[in-house]
Amino acid sequence: MQTKQFDVTGMSCAACSSRVEKAVSCLQGVEVAEVNLLKNTLKARADSRRPWIGLDLLK
Repeated sequence: MQTKQFDVTGMSCAACSSRVEKAVSCLQGVEVAEVNLLKNTLKARADSRRPWIGLDLLK
């Protein structure tokens, strides 16, 4: 399993973080997406045998 962490700006409520989690979870290869609203971060995990299609575009 591989993990990547991203800084996310513009989130101000739980609904915002939920939308980000849902959108990233839909990307191919992503198994788990977790947003920390207090730290403004996104942590995504994927199976190392599957490509991170779409997630590498997030920077």
